[in-house]
Amino acid sequence: MRVRAKRKSNRGLTIIEVMLSLALFGVAVTTFTAAYLNIINAIAAIHVDQAYEQDMSMIRLDAFSSVSVEDLEEGGEVFTGSHGEASWRVEYEPTLVADLFRVSLLVEIFDKEKDEMKEVEEVHYLTRPTWSDPVERAELRAETRDRLLAKQSGLE
Repeated sequence: MRVRAKRKSNRGLTIIEVMLSLALFGVAVTTFTAAYLNIINAIAAIHVDQAYEQDMSMIRLDAFSSVSVEDLEEGGEVFTGSHGEASWRVEYEPTLVADLFRVSLLVEIFDKEKDEMKEVEEVHYLTRPTWSDPVERAELRAETRDRLLAKQSGLE
């Protein structure tokens, strides 16, 4: 007769294997939770700002489509899709570059969260040859030409 040797059965997991698997599970849960919360916050931010950005885009289009300086200085009113009626005015000043202007767009728009009107200022740089005075344009171009020649010749 044959004697059977008893084998020890290793069916379970060691404590180190269990702790390692729990640690990996914790890292995975933390990573996925952070990613999920970032996505939720991004979606919320998009929905909050989208209507406001569309209204501001419409106001910019109305303000910057003015060809003459007189129309621009008068300002205007625009009925927006989400914020009701908004009024805008523009302050502009020439820069050292011919036909380039620094334009401050000042908008008074209804703030739904605070239930009151708020003023928003945006600064833009626009090229508008029709706004320039021909004499000033010629002077600016001459100054720019002189600066470039001086820089090329190594005088500056």
